[in-house]
Amino acid sequence: MQAHKTTLAPISAFFTQATDSNTKLWTWLAVFWFAVMLWFYGQIVFGALMGLVIFTIDPAFVEAMLVENIREGQSGSADATRFKYGFKYTGRVIFAFSLIAFLLYMTSNSFSPKSRKAVFTIAAVSAFVSFSALIYLSMTSSNPDDMDMLNDWMSKSALVYLSVLLMFPPMAIGLWLGVKYVQKRTILSLHTAHFKFRWGRMFFAILVVWAIATAVTYGSHATGLSPVKLVFDPAKFWMYLPVTLLFIPLQSATEEIALRGYLNQGLAQYIKNPWVVFVLTSAGFAALHLGNPEVAETVKRHSIFVALSGYFFFGLFACVLTYIDGGLETAIGMHTANNIFAAAIVGYDNSALPVPTVFKVGLNTGLDSLLLVISLSLVCLIMYLTRRPLIPAKQSLDTFN
Repeated sequence: MQAHKTTLAPISAFFTQATDSNTKLWTWLAVFWFAVMLWFYGQIVFGALMGLVIFTIDPAFVEAMLVENIREGQSGSADATRFKYGFKYTGRVIFAFSLIAFLLYMTSNSFSPKSRKAVFTIAAVSAFVSFSALIYLSMTSSNPDDMDMLNDWMSKSALVYLSVLLMFPPMAIGLWLGVKYVQKRTILSLHTAHFKFRWGRMFFAILVVWAIATAVTYGSHATGLSPVKLVFDPAKFWMYLPVTLLFIPLQSATEEIALRGYLNQGLAQYIKNPWVVFVLTSAGFAALHLGNPEVAETVKRHSIFVALSGYFFFGLFACVLTYIDGGLETAIGMHTANNIFAAAIVGYDNSALPVPTVFKVGLNTGLDSLLLVISLSLVCLIMYLTRRPLIPAKQSLDTFN
């Protein structure tokens, strides 16, 4: 494929990728809805797998849970009511209306042009109902005790840990399918404005992040700011490590594709200042981590803004890397390296990834956020100084000329 240099800034080239095909507002909403629904069904499938794993490991625990649920149902407790209406009835609404919306869209071409508008209207209403029901389910079914139990099982079984990580990729698959078949653009255009995905750039970012994270951790330990304890348990560590190395990249890449890719490109069609877009998607990224155990622990001593500050700055620096490169390669590399480091090398109590690591450090959100800003500033500086010119595919360049 012939390639040419472009005079556009990298971020402008990345955002322009989403304007040369069927990218009307309804397509952005439809693809987002489809990806979220696929993610929801992925939760069900891999949640069932996780339940099977737990039953295999400890059938007595599962039986006790079932007995407890039956007792609560008979007593009419608030938890039982939440389960009954949240999972049983709301789940049926999500399934029925999402299926109606999907089938109507897929068969829309078989209707007459005169009827097609009504078909799309019914499909849109059905999609809205299913999405609203999913939001309601998310708000009413969340339970801190459930999260604690999930974290406990992740720390006990590598297969439960694997099941949790596998819940993320369905969203990426939904975005890939939607971009290709609804927006009629290449899957590559969702990832980068370069004429090919820059794997070398991604792996270089991973090495840079690991080097800086190691140096900062050692410095914090040596100065006494954040002492590190050796907690290496070979039997458990080597069981979890393959899962971390193989599937953390999928989880991290999914979040980057959804937020720094799809949402950034979508919002940029209507908000011309990229930094406003970056702040919005970074705030969204932080909000998605409200249920993390370390956030719950931090709000006991600080405000919610302090608790989420690290996630906000992490998302913002990922946007800066996208701005520098005009693609997600370095952002995916940075996110992957950070999560692997936290899941394998240096972990902490009340982590969202409660798996065996080599070292453990105490949770100090204020200090952690400051060190995060310093570390990722260095990452961005190195990636900026080592950047190379963006070379878009000729077919993408046609819209620039």
